[in-house]
Amino acid sequence: MPFVTDTHSLLWHMTDDPRLSLRVKNIFDKDYVVIPCIVFFELLYLLEKKKIVGDFDGFLSMVSASENYRVEPLCLPVIEKSRRIPREVITDPWDRLIAATSMHLQLPLMTRDVKLKRIGVNVVW
Repeated sequence: MPFVTDTHSLLWHMTDDPRLSLRVKNIFDKDYVVIPCIVFFELLYLLEKKKIVGDFDGFLSMVSASENYRVEPLCLPVIEKSRRIPREVITDPWDRLIAATSMHLQLPLMTRDVKLKRIGVNVVW
């Protein structure tokens, strides 16, 4: 079964961070993972703001080298779905677009963000 990943899930998987749940780690290792394109922009932003440490080109290489990852483009249907997510509830624009990608594709989202579960996203952690 395919799964959509949130930014922190992908980052923690790529950096072997112990905060990543065992269930999600196993999904990354064995299942098909859809990466919303906006995740890469959030990674770049976090790197530029020095909120995380890493190498953007290295992240891209890791994704390119994996056979079970697919990048999902940011498209108009995803943006339309994001309108269903109240900005008052989910204020982060990246989270809204990542959740909207999960909703658009009708796939579970790998995230530990419980707020996304409250808006009806099928969350796996």
